[in-house]
Amino acid sequence: MISVVIPACNEEKYIEKTLKQIPKNLEIIVVCDGCTDKTQKIAKKYSKIYIVKERNVSKARNYGAVRAKGEIIIFLDADTLINEKVIKNIQNIKNKNFVGTCKVKPDNKKLISNIYSKIKNIFGLFGIHNSSGIIFCSKNIFEKVQFNEKKTRHENQDFTIRAKKYGKRYFLKNCYVITSMRRFEKLGYLNVALYWIKEFLKINKDYPIIR
Repeated sequence: MISVVIPACNEEKYIEKTLKQIPKNLEIIVVCDGCTDKTQKIAKKYSKIYIVKERNVSKARNYGAVRAKGEIIIFLDADTLINEKVIKNIQNIKNKNFVGTCKVKPDNKKLISNIYSKIKNIFGLFGIHNSSGIIFCSKNIFEKVQFNEKKTRHENQDFTIRAKKYGKRYFLKNCYVITSMRRFEKLGYLNVALYWIKEFLKINKDYPIIR
């Protein structure tokens, strides 16, 4: 069995489209962390719902995964669309202990979005970047690692690095999820690029929330 765990803080504009894409034979868990909008009301039509009072994406993921029944857990962002091919590729992994991600495509056809996605996929292939809106792992790997709830940034990278100590890392090259480019659209592509440069230089203080 596969469980899909989705952390969602005020994702009323995106959560329904994401949930509609997930096959109904999977266990779907949405953890609303610090929601003040209609996310919970929308999500309960498609999934199990849990509530975490404060906004903390790592705590939300842990909260949902601890309660998940599946032997495989997919951590999916609320604005990321998954498909059957991704799920089948994950199901075909023979290792009992694994962690991984897959390729990503943007939700628009702009040249700059596609360039960004290609760069991100290259980084993912070589393990430089470990999430494209999706991380998957075996349940026993999660039980040994879990997300660091004290980290406000790079929690995906941190989780994957620690998880690799207990199993094999996979990067699925023949399938992809579709992720929202809302951050680029609202902040501007140049501003986001500058943010990541500052992030590389370790001079950013916080990750801006875009809804």
